[in-house]
Amino acid sequence: MSEETTPEAPQKPVLQVLSGNPDDSQVAALTVLFAGLASAAAASADTVERDRNRWGSLEERLQRPATYNPSAFQNVSFY
Repeated sequence: MSEETTPEAPQKPVLQVLSGNPDDSQVAALTVLFAGLASAAAASADTVERDRNRWGSLEERLQRPATYNPSAFQNVSFY
């Protein structure tokens, strides 16, 4: 039996050096740093609960505004 192997798709580079001439240890240190930051951000994104933004919801437009004004009828003059 022959096993067919599919070539792996090339992955995008993690870092791209635009200027300078870093050695392998410097590139490895940056790669570890960014990988750690990415995993920490992914872990914290799962645990953080945020309030739902309900700005401009349809339900708010359908409700009557609840205004309370204790001095609303103090300036009424009776004839």
